[in-house]
Amino acid sequence: MAAGRDAVRPVTAGRPVASISIMDADVTVARQLVDAYCDALEQGDSEAQDYAEEQLADFVDEIDDATPDEVLVALLDLPLDAATLALLNEVSAKLGRRGPGVVEALLEAALGDAPPELSLRDVVSVAGAVGALLEAATRNPNASPRTDNACSVLDAMPEGDVILGLVEVLEGPAGDRLKRAASEMLVDIGDAAVERLQMSLRDRDAEPWVTDTLVDIREGRDLALADEAYAADQPEDDVADAQTHDVASATDEAEDDEPDEADESDGDDVDEAQDDDPAEADNAQSVDPADTDEPQAGDPADTPGRLPSADAIDRGYDDFIARFKRETGQR
Repeated sequence: MAAGRDAVRPVTAGRPVASISIMDADVTVARQLVDAYCDALEQGDSEAQDYAEEQLADFVDEIDDATPDEVLVALLDLPLDAATLALLNEVSAKLGRRGPGVVEALLEAALGDAPPELSLRDVVSVAGAVGALLEAATRNPNASPRTDNACSVLDAMPEGDVILGLVEVLEGPAGDRLKRAASEMLVDIGDAAVERLQMSLRDRDAEPWVTDTLVDIREGRDLALADEAYAADQPEDDVADAQTHDVASATDEAEDDEPDEADESDGDDVDEAQDDDPAEADNAQSVDPADTDEPQAGDPADTPGRLPSADAIDRGYDDFIARFKRETGQR
């Protein structure tokens, strides 16, 4: 890594190198290279920007496994554009290969310069903390994009490494804010983190954080199940509502048609009621059956009788002829 460091050593000119550690020196170089690129980009100085890109590429090439995590994390301050895409991809790959041990540094980078009262979820969710983020931007107008870049690296890492790294944060000496951020990420990961979290319940320092995290995961799971059950019931409820509406509509239509039928049936009922009137029944009984033309029950006309005599037939014929002539004017 000597060549890369020699190439950028002028950037740190004037600082007492002996008074700072190798890690601090490398972090300082990384930050100054990032600042040089950002200044050139802001000023529109393409020549200075190209030079800064070359210096950054040489510096990243010289980074090996012995280089502290903080050096790589410092490079996440680079804005993502066409010129820095390849550099940031290489930095992300080098960080991802370091495994769980780099998670804490990435978590710190993700929190960045946001106000202490903001949680990680607030920081990465613009919709959840617009006012606070604007306040942070006012205090630090040159805020770096390292939050997005750090989160991108965490997203690209294997989930198992992220879980282990976050649990190590809960078990370690990190401050409450960092532990709260680790807990939030574990809750977002959900059930996949439960087994590893349960192993840390025996850790005295981590136990309160682990317990709260497990409770939040369970509550989130229950809420998700409730939402799924509600969503599953919705189609059935919609069908039931539609059927109820159809039945109600059919009932209303039947009720609209019912008065006409009721009127007709009421008339029939009145007639039937009149026919059944006891007074009329008595009158009917008082009529002499002999005065009626209709045959009565038990009348001999209802039963077969003897044929009329020949004289009766002749008299009937003569009466018919006489009536015919009279009606037709014949004599």
